[in-house]
Amino acid sequence: MIIDSKIIVKNYKCFDSDVGGGFNKIVPINLIIGKNNSGKSSLIDLIQFLIDGNEIFINTGRDSKSAEVIVDYILNEKSVVRAFPANTGGGGIPGNHLEYGRQFIGKKYTYKLIGKGQKSFVNIETDFVSNAYSYFNQLANIIELPFAGKVFCNISAERDIIPELSEDKIIFSSNGAGTTNAIQGILNRTDKDSRLVEKTLLDELNKIVNPDILFTRILVQLDKGYWELFFEDNKQKRISLSKMGSGVKTVLLVLLNLVVRPKIENKNPSSYVFAFEELENNLHPSLQRRLYDYIKKYSKKHSAYFFLTTHSNVVIDSFGTDENSQLIHVSNDGDKSTCKTILSYNDAKQILNDLGIKASDILQSNGVIWVEGPSDRNFINKWIEILNPELKEGLHYVIMFYGGKLLSNLSFDFEWLKKEVIPLLKINRNAYVVIDRDGKNINAKLNETKIRIQEEIGEERCWITKGREIENYLSDATLTNWFRNKHKVKVEIINKKDIKLEDNILNTDTKVKFKYNLNKTIHSSEIVEFIDESSLDVLDLKQNLNQLIEAIMTWNE
Repeated sequence: MIIDSKIIVKNYKCFDSDVGGGFNKIVPINLIIGKNNSGKSSLIDLIQFLIDGNEIFINTGRDSKSAEVIVDYILNEKSVVRAFPANTGGGGIPGNHLEYGRQFIGKKYTYKLIGKGQKSFVNIETDFVSNAYSYFNQLANIIELPFAGKVFCNISAERDIIPELSEDKIIFSSNGAGTTNAIQGILNRTDKDSRLVEKTLLDELNKIVNPDILFTRILVQLDKGYWELFFEDNKQKRISLSKMGSGVKTVLLVLLNLVVRPKIENKNPSSYVFAFEELENNLHPSLQRRLYDYIKKYSKKHSAYFFLTTHSNVVIDSFGTDENSQLIHVSNDGDKSTCKTILSYNDAKQILNDLGIKASDILQSNGVIWVEGPSDRNFINKWIEILNPELKEGLHYVIMFYGGKLLSNLSFDFEWLKKEVIPLLKINRNAYVVIDRDGKNINAKLNETKIRIQEEIGEERCWITKGREIENYLSDATLTNWFRNKHKVKVEIINKKDIKLEDNILNTDTKVKFKYNLNKTIHSSEIVEFIDESSLDVLDLKQNLNQLIEAIMTWNE
């Protein structure tokens, strides 16, 4: 599904005629992030132009000039064979023309869109004889445009669902106009299957809004000539959509386009390119997470492309590490906008600055698992994934670091107001803490800080490792397989439970000079590849994991 073509628009609205802005590639889920008026919507316009070729786009340039769309395309054999004729020679082109053309397979070919579906040759990254120019020019119109044959489906940032007069047509608009009439038409017309709304749409809606609310029925009623949407909950309470918050309207609009529209238009969901703008408006972070998680699963199931503009940090949590997603940061210096695909920590930090993210945003998380550092996070996420793959970090819980020695300055006692102590339950009442025992043996007495923390938060929300550190829960087989496959050392690692993992590795063989603690985060991310369910029967690991999972389930009702 990855489209490796680089697509840039120049001289359009906030994008200048020099650098422009766009995409280095297209992946299934493309997140466009930036401040207001930075140029996010202009990138949505670019995607729409690729699909429908709207000439208004080309004619809406800066300084009374036409906009330019430039595409870098990697030539494949299929396009070259179509452009360069076989069994043809001469004309100033060396040898057989097709064989001459084959040398350009895999090369970057640049063309420009000039409106009305027409393209023109700009450049190719290698030399060619001038007599072959006509073939390269012909290539431009042979190459298939990105999203050829797709349907553009947009939800704009300004949207609403209101009572409407009855109409015969069922339409799907970007601003929500026609939504009420579309639903009443499906429910009331004999040529439509009402179960599409009564059952399918309702079930999908509940997947997202539950557990905040559970709808048992969706219906329309006529009031003073206008159709109005109503919902009934599990207490048989009926309320009109117009009296609900705009969050439910947004979710309904998304589902109408994802679930209902393909059925009504008799198209496969993969036929659409979905462009949804600022879905987070008036959505609580927990509802955002469920909605974005739904989109992620939908994209994977139906091989559908999404372009999502947003100001929300929840997007970064939901998609930042997803292999099928990319973050495009759009920024404006007051004169022009530029785009950057986020690949580094510094880039991500700039996004957070632009979005105005503060540490207090953790207040909105469903629950927080406090661990000593990043390596602990890697292990816990993997263990949770094995025992309950439905639970996802960023959606059902977040993991925060307290950093070892800082533990003595932390408190889970909500009423403890000493200035030198940070009351973590004030940050989020749904908390769970994982602490390394750090004793020289399994029966070693806990220090006063760890005893205090356990008493404050409660034993059912505090996991103190039975071994010396969390790494002692790693099985001998897991560590041996990791060391042999990742570091090409054939030794048998015995992970003694009262000794640090680094020392266990060093004690394996006098020739091994491996410092695990120097790169714990990197090494832990390697080790999790070799953890499976059979490796969880170590000490009290499963017991504590089940207790942790129970806590997460409680946080998420």
